[in-house]
Amino acid sequence: MSRLAAYIVTAPGLEQVTAAEMARLDLKVVDLGVGGLTASITWSQLMLAHLHLRTATRILIRIGRFEASGFGDLQAGLKEIPFHEWLPKRCALNISVSASASRLNHTGAIEERVRAVVRRSYDPAYEYEGGVHTLHVRMSRNICTVSIDATGDPLYQRGWRTESGPAPIRETLAAALLQWSGASTHKGVLTDPCCGAGTIMIEAAQMARRMPAGRNRSFAFENWMPVDPAQWSKLLAASDADVRGPLKKKYVARDLKGDMIAKAQANAERAGVLDDIVFEVGDATKLFSGPTGGAGLAVVTNPPYGERLSAANQRALYLELGKAERLAVVAPTSSLPSFKREFDDTLATSNGGLAVQFARVAFSG
Repeated sequence: MSRLAAYIVTAPGLEQVTAAEMARLDLKVVDLGVGGLTASITWSQLMLAHLHLRTATRILIRIGRFEASGFGDLQAGLKEIPFHEWLPKRCALNISVSASASRLNHTGAIEERVRAVVRRSYDPAYEYEGGVHTLHVRMSRNICTVSIDATGDPLYQRGWRTESGPAPIRETLAAALLQWSGASTHKGVLTDPCCGAGTIMIEAAQMARRMPAGRNRSFAFENWMPVDPAQWSKLLAASDADVRGPLKKKYVARDLKGDMIAKAQANAERAGVLDDIVFEVGDATKLFSGPTGGAGLAVVTNPPYGERLSAANQRALYLELGKAERLAVVAPTSSLPSFKREFDDTLATSNGGLAVQFARVAFSG
């Protein structure tokens, strides 16, 4: 088990963004798929990925793969997997089954056979000393792939955003927008005039200060049998030592509602970047009506859309945002013409199941 076969789950469309981020961490990508990518990594790299990857959703580790055209084959293959070498004692096992183009296609029956072999129950009403772990069993073209979820709660749950507003952008998506657009390497001040819970500017500030995305939470793999707690502790200490000091040029986060600014400030404080961001109450439709006319603004934002705005107000807001010298935005495809800008590039993805587009102009992506 010196190297692990990992599957890195992403939002559809972000595979190349996550692959580029993994390359910066010296993680070897084997193949790109739709909604994820495969990688060959070491144990220390598994820890590193959970600590520093900002655009992935979760990481699965494959522990078995075999042909199974019947339930006998399935159970025989499962019995060859040394589950006791992976999972801690007194833990519960949640089993997730998917099946396509296979003779075995009844997911309930597959789960029943799997549980009969692994002999680990799961009752959400109980607390288990060894934690609750998720086993993914995927049947595709009569091939059974068995993986353990190394992450636990999704990676976009960083641990600092406990307050949010309507239709928030996920932390992983905010980080992907910053990386894909090139805004994360911009040397000047970044501004989010529709900041909501502050997610984009908080992610930007943490990235600028090299703060690990996964520093303030725990992961499922920490309870796995082969994991060396001392190695994990050393990696945490090294990451902490690499954190940069406060930003000299503070980012700017604005919102029309004072209660949202208060929530954003609370989130920023938990994230450790409160002093790196100037929070202001302000109307984004008047972004360029000040004394300087907003000259030179570098805007990265997830503006409101849909039922939160009337069509007229949305057009006015997007037209104002489109005046920014540099702009990186996430919005529905149908809304992009409202910015009245010719974007350098776009990328299709989804935010919580809603189809959206990244768009950028004048950043070096």
